[in-house]
Amino acid sequence: MKTLLDLRLLILAAIVGPSPALGQTAVVVPERTPLVLRSPVQDKNFYLLSLIERDTRVSEALMRSEPLRKLREAKVDALKQAFEKSLGGDAREIANLMFSEEEIRQVGAVLTDLYRTQPAVRRLTDEPLRRCGLYRKHDDGNGATFLAAAWGDCARGINNLISVYGLGNNGRSPQIDSISYDAKSFLYGALLHNILGAEQETLPKRPLFFQAVLGFGLALLDANRRDEAGRFEPLEKGENRAAFRRAATLDWSKYPYTVIVVPGYGPEEPGVRLSPIAKLALTLAVRRFREGKAPFLLVSGGYVHPKQTPYCEAYEMKQALLKDFSIPENAILIDPHARHTTTNLRNAARLMYRYGFPFDRPGLITTNTYQSADIAGEGFFRRCQNIFGYQPHKTLKRLSPFDLEFLPQIDSLYADPIDPLDP
Repeated sequence: MKTLLDLRLLILAAIVGPSPALGQTAVVVPERTPLVLRSPVQDKNFYLLSLIERDTRVSEALMRSEPLRKLREAKVDALKQAFEKSLGGDAREIANLMFSEEEIRQVGAVLTDLYRTQPAVRRLTDEPLRRCGLYRKHDDGNGATFLAAAWGDCARGINNLISVYGLGNNGRSPQIDSISYDAKSFLYGALLHNILGAEQETLPKRPLFFQAVLGFGLALLDANRRDEAGRFEPLEKGENRAAFRRAATLDWSKYPYTVIVVPGYGPEEPGVRLSPIAKLALTLAVRRFREGKAPFLLVSGGYVHPKQTPYCEAYEMKQALLKDFSIPENAILIDPHARHTTTNLRNAARLMYRYGFPFDRPGLITTNTYQSADIAGEGFFRRCQNIFGYQPHKTLKRLSPFDLEFLPQIDSLYADPIDPLDP
């Protein structure tokens, strides 16, 4: 006969479910606060690698791995050889720094084993790595395979830096995100030669298997003035500080929408701070704001058009809202990183999630008729699916030729280092 305690245990087991096997963990809800970014460009692109560098026990476990030690030696040798052979301005040898698919697979196998045998590696994976949400596309509850997949993202992201900003190959958006120099010129080869030499001096302080290649990749971004991912960070302590603090005290029930998103529509002419069509979208959005539709205006767009413009779309839109429309700063949020309409909406969803907005309530998108029609179209759906592998938002209904009601999607938290200027 079962005792009362037995029955209680059975009920508890039915509610909680079976105990997960090693590597299987419960669903983790990503943090609803902004991530702490110590080195914004690296952290936003390669958060896993930043976590490893900052965790002494995990770093030591990786350094004890013989396969990882050998891989580090191979990459250090490749860096030194590229330095020597680039003396005459020919830097094609930097391609040997990239991780091969077999090396990515081998490292993934090592990390899988370390996850199973090293508590520190398991703790880093199951806690900060899963909570950050940046790799949620890979999180099926199996910690070992999740860790390996996150590493794969980082490795291919580093390879992309070398391919685009070292070798001059096209990335996803070559018209706006390409290398800043002629990759085949002697002068650029000479620059790479010196970068390689400078990176060699840092090797004694970079004992982890990925650090030589990561350091070189980040140096390439810096040399090309491609630090866009880190500009304005941390937003919640800078341009978004007033609105971020206000959001924590807001009575959301007073508004039909949580936010009015205004996607960027950058000027193509050099020297123009804000395009007239973007200014018109602000005019429309301000009308909705003053009607009490939402407590915040979220303007989105980075340093995009023309290539390497000194003007940030979101920042310039914020200045217009402050100066031309007298909108209080605590009602304005900026996303100064988005480079496409797809990422306007993805980044808006990210800010809404991290800043604690009710995520089950709709927002409003207000923009020009052409961009509005594009966002609501089947082509936009396909673009998001092809680029992201998910939908950053769900269009609920059209309200006018300028306005769409939408619901943000949590999959937007996933970061993709193949777009290093806005991962």
